[in-house]
Amino acid sequence: MRPWNRGGRAMSEMPVASGADSSLPFEERLERGEVVYFPKSPFPTPADADHTFLLQQQLNGPIHKNIGYDPATGKASGFVRGNSDDAERLRDLFAEFSRTTTEWLTKALPRYHADWQLDRISYRPEEEATRRLRHTSRNDLLHVDAFPGRPSQGRRILRVFANVNPSEPRIWVTSSPFAALLEKYGEAAGLPRGNGADWLGRVREGVVRLFRPSKVQRSAYDSFMLRFHDYLKRNEDFQERGPKRLWTFPPGSAWLAFTDTCSHSVLRGRYALEHSYFVSPHVLALPDESPPALLTRACAKTKSLRAA
Repeated sequence: MRPWNRGGRAMSEMPVASGADSSLPFEERLERGEVVYFPKSPFPTPADADHTFLLQQQLNGPIHKNIGYDPATGKASGFVRGNSDDAERLRDLFAEFSRTTTEWLTKALPRYHADWQLDRISYRPEEEATRRLRHTSRNDLLHVDAFPGRPSQGRRILRVFANVNPSEPRIWVTSSPFAALLEKYGEAAGLPRGNGADWLGRVREGVVRLFRPSKVQRSAYDSFMLRFHDYLKRNEDFQERGPKRLWTFPPGSAWLAFTDTCSHSVLRGRYALEHSYFVSPHVLALPDESPPALLTRACAKTKSLRAA
């Protein structure tokens, strides 16, 4: 493996969102829906010949939204295949990115490492401003994340991003966190009826199934989060009049977010690497602020209001 760009910014030097309480622990800032941003990536990213090679990779047709890599299987997908040596080199590059990113994250967020699952790596070589995608797949519309093919079963979605574009920024917009969006739009989006205990039970059953599945199934939590994801993208009031903050991530920068809590969109940029992780609820610093816990309370509140 060729030399990579080496990060190394100290945790205390991290900028935070305007108005955020920087005295809060790193985990709490993330779990409350903040974006944590590093002007210089604290973990290695591809450099020199590897970087040039990565920038040359192209999506294989319109059916793939991104080039993907699964650390569990070592398989890469969605790229235009050249010779076998190039395919192996791309897999090795993604495997190294997974290893070094996870190594850094383990030190930065040790409590999560106690019970997380490595999810996929995505490489985004396309310019976001000119992409043509179906409405619910568009990245430029504000949303919270839910993965149709990879249900989280009640676990949190932590995502680590790096802008590997050599000269251009990646532009994001963020809006209200999940708690505020659930309060405002939950019922209109189809908040499930029932008491809180039933809701939480269904989520826990989903987690149990995950570890001995014949086929991965969606829990009630996953089903609602997918509906909510699509609802937010279709909601013109939220898209046009919701509060917004513009983020400009320059070349070489990195950022983290729990994207099931932090509503976000991507307006512009190409050449970005991203690694997702599923974090179990019991290792969270603020488990009562997680989307499953918020949904549990919202369902119980909705039931009591209807009974009144």
